[in-house]
Amino acid sequence: MSNNNLWFNMVAGAVLATGLGIMGLRTVGDMVYANDQTAVGYPVEVADAAAAGPAAESGPELLPDWGTVLADPTQTAALVEQGDKLHKVCASCHNVEPGSANKTGPSLYGIFGRTAGTHAGFAYSDAMKAYGKAWDFDGLYNFLKAPKTYIKGTAMSYAGMSKSSDRVALVAYLHSLAPSPAPLPAPDPTRDPAQVAAAAAAAPATEAAPDAAAAPTDAAQAPEVAPAPK
Repeated sequence: MSNNNLWFNMVAGAVLATGLGIMGLRTVGDMVYANDQTAVGYPVEVADAAAAGPAAESGPELLPDWGTVLADPTQTAALVEQGDKLHKVCASCHNVEPGSANKTGPSLYGIFGRTAGTHAGFAYSDAMKAYGKAWDFDGLYNFLKAPKTYIKGTAMSYAGMSKSSDRVALVAYLHSLAPSPAPLPAPDPTRDPAQVAAAAAAAPATEAAPDAAAAPTDAAQAPEVAPAPK
């Protein structure tokens, strides 16, 4: 019996030692790999989407070249038709028919050339009256983008129209609301994106290089020095 017990104890001890050895190896391995923070492979640089997007490439927004955009009667008619559909968002507050009454907002018929804050019978905000400029293409285009930003303190609740092409169409429509629409401004090349980009690209080449011949040498600049008396 004693020999059997001894043999059993030896077997049990061997099994226990093996188990402890395996657990120890796993623990050591986990510690080694947990401390190895070296990245595997090669880093890949990802360009900043905000910096590489269209806004960064196109630069600041140019105002429309109204003299060119509205020069073609066919294109203008299409813009006016589109603007007529877009103005439906304004219809709850503004009338657009000749001689129409004011609603929550003033009538928009004949708005081009009208001084802001002066339409008869409408109680304008102090901010609108203080603005006091005649409505034109640029003024309406900018105001429609964000009324409360363009004229701070205006009572107009409309949040604004962010899409440039929609604002162009709506301005074209408002321009048509008159028996004799206001004349178009002359075409302005400084508002043509292609010409602005070309001018910007050509600017470094037009900078005059310094004239090396005009720069005096050190020898020419140095004054003559009389020999020291001995």
